[in-house]
Amino acid sequence: MSSRSAPVDVQRFVRLTDVSLDEAYTLLANVRLRIALHVLSACETPVSVDWLSETLARWDDDSPESIEIELVHTVLPKLEDFGILEYDARSGIVRMDDPVVAFDHPRAESLLAPVDDTRDSTVSTRSDYAY
Repeated sequence: MSSRSAPVDVQRFVRLTDVSLDEAYTLLANVRLRIALHVLSACETPVSVDWLSETLARWDDDSPESIEIELVHTVLPKLEDFGILEYDARSGIVRMDDPVVAFDHPRAESLLAPVDDTRDSTVSTRSDYAY
C-alpha cells in the first residue's frame, strides 16, 4: 500500500492544533508523520510505539523496525514539541487526546486492528469521530 495516500486538510489541522500554517506545511511534508497522525486520530490512545510501527507498516512498504526508528527519532519528538501528542520515550507509550485529522479509508478497520493477540489487543477506533 502506498504511503502517499495520506492527505491532510491543512486548514483543519491548523485550527485543531494551533500550529502556524507555515509550521503545519513543514510538519505535514513528512509522509510518515501524516500517516501517524491518521492512525493516532482514529484509534483510542495510549498505544505503544511497537503497535504504532506495526500499524504504519500496513500502510507502507517499509519494515516495522525501520518505521519505528523514524518514529522515535523524528516523528514523535516533533509532534510532541508542537504539543500535538505526548510521547514517553522510556515506556514507548504515545498518547494523543483528540483527533487532529480526518480518517477516511475503506480499509480503516483492518489497518487499525490489533497486530496479534499479545500486543495492545485493547486498541480500538475512536467512536466519536465528529469534528
